[in-house]
Amino acid sequence: MSDDLERSIVAAMTPQPADDLRERVLAAAMPLVRPDDSRLDRLWFSTRWRVAAALVALALVATELWSPRVWSLVPQDVVESASAQAAASAAREAGLAEPAVAAIVAQVVLANRAGVGAAPGLAR
Repeated sequence: MSDDLERSIVAAMTPQPADDLRERVLAAAMPLVRPDDSRLDRLWFSTRWRVAAALVALALVATELWSPRVWSLVPQDVVESASAQAAASAAREAGLAEPAVAAIVAQVVLANRAGVGAAPGLAR
């Protein structure tokens, strides 16, 4: 019984706005409150788009698997190692110390990577 009495006292203390005022406020606020679906939301939640994205991903994977690319286990620096070995042997024959030989080999490797001094067919 005290609950009913408390509710009636609280209801009497808080004035309720008129019905027409409430309707006018809600009518004015509805364009601001209404959620606006963006194009990205419509695109993301579209079943057709998700299926198309999955098919494109599968097509890319299948293309990669069936590509005629041949994978080899040959080191990529074969040309660099041959020219570096030639430079190292020439430096040793000239009587240079090992630190100088290592510096020359490093310069040859960097030059090969940059394509400096390489024949046109060997430049990367």
